[in-house]
Amino acid sequence: MPLESGIQKQVSAPAPAPLVKWLQEQIEAANRRDLEEVMAGYSPDFRHRDGLDRQGVERAIRKLWEAHPQLTYAAEILSWRRLGPEIVAEIASQVQGSQSSGRGEFQVQASALVRNRYRPNAAKPEQLLLVEQEVLREASTLTSGSAPPTVTFRLPEVVKPGSPYSLQAIVAEPLAQSLLLGAVEEQPVAAAGYLDLTSFALEPLQAGGLFLQADAPPEAGARWLSVMLVNQSGLVVESRRLVIQP
Repeated sequence: MPLESGIQKQVSAPAPAPLVKWLQEQIEAANRRDLEEVMAGYSPDFRHRDGLDRQGVERAIRKLWEAHPQLTYAAEILSWRRLGPEIVAEIASQVQGSQSSGRGEFQVQASALVRNRYRPNAAKPEQLLLVEQEVLREASTLTSGSAPPTVTFRLPEVVKPGSPYSLQAIVAEPLAQSLLLGAVEEQPVAAAGYLDLTSFALEPLQAGGLFLQADAPPEAGARWLSVMLVNQSGLVVESRRLVIQP
């Protein structure tokens, strides 16, 4: 799906005007790096299922923008329903941009599917405030170099606690005589942080990709699985959220 500046609606019934307005204002504020305006759409008692409150989200956004100052946002409303005075909506978002650092030029693409719960602002009933957010699906791709590896990434979105799962990161280009390095990182989901590229313990790969068999943690929650693959012409980091639930 091409990234567009603005919102799209893919719902059977027209979304409520306050919901459309909230999302449009969020996108516009994010694209001009207006953090104060972004946070104006959040309730003071906002809670994220990953454990963040309103202040934690503000810190996370600021940290993200400092690391990636050239991001472009887009989003679409997939579904919505009313629960009394509240609205619950599933929203898909896309982010793309670049980052320049001492390690080179990086291109980033990310997508997420979230379930948001909104409540009318008591001071302005026509305005919605975000009170709760749950991430249902999340993925990102970071690339650098003239010809980074082309990767097919396979990982289940949801697994049961303690159950086995497999991860596959298959490189499309023939290995031939070229050197391919790779590593897998598994971390608890922490929305306040971002991936540290120096944490990967790269090793030479004899096959055309990475293959992992593992058991999910015994507790419900979410993990962030990332694969880094490096060839002579570039690198790619593919990351996915793995949800553990009964």
